[in-house]
Amino acid sequence: MHLVFAAHAPKASVAATCRRMMTIAGNEGFTCSLFDGEETLKDPDHSVMIAVGGDGNFIRTAHAACRLQVPLFGVNCGRVGFLTEWTEDRFPEALSLLRTQSYAIEERAMLSVSVNGEPARSCFNDLLVYKSSFSGVTELTLEINGQQMGNLFGDGIVVATSIGSTGYSLSAGGPILADGLDALVVTPICAHTLHFRPTVCSLDSTVAIRMEGKGYLAADGDRFAMVSRGDRITVTRSASVVKLMTFQKRNLFRLISEKLI
Repeated sequence: MHLVFAAHAPKASVAATCRRMMTIAGNEGFTCSLFDGEETLKDPDHSVMIAVGGDGNFIRTAHAACRLQVPLFGVNCGRVGFLTEWTEDRFPEALSLLRTQSYAIEERAMLSVSVNGEPARSCFNDLLVYKSSFSGVTELTLEINGQQMGNLFGDGIVVATSIGSTGYSLSAGGPILADGLDALVVTPICAHTLHFRPTVCSLDSTVAIRMEGKGYLAADGDRFAMVSRGDRITVTRSASVVKLMTFQKRNLFRLISEKLI
């Protein structure tokens, strides 16, 4: 089995952890490589990607794992480690489970985000539409499956997958989506329009946001576009999926009580 390590390179401590784990895996008979951002795999069916770092690095690595069509798991070197199942000291245990194929693979959907019909961008965790200035509010119009929800005045809005429901959306008052639920949560941020409440809809829904003011877009924490009056943002389910490798049944609610304190 080939292990592809994707480390949060700017942190020297994470890079050192990654090197130690590669040495351990190599001594156990695994072939290892360090992800360079452009790598293509000759045998994706016998490869696994390992995100080494925090939740942010895990989300970034998920995009690469999706492109390479390989399963992914994470080793936590960050502060929270909500999405990363393992730690460095337990890494030999993970190798043993890999060798005996004692794992399951869960497919998690990605979102497709397009502005004014332009080429779409993929999103694994959440999409953020946010006001352009520190003070004041932005205005936007929201519709789900063609049904108008009205105008929202506030700081912005989050559209999150079940994975992303425990991130910014949760902090903004959104609900927790249980593992295995194919749904989206649309959560307003500091809404001045009080009839707007977090809304859960099918993952196959089309969420359309029309800007009536100025703002910017960020997908999975990466700010990628400015938007202004008249721009239309469309969020749909992507045809791509991320294959997450799990070694034991995740207790989402225990993780929340342990890590989000």
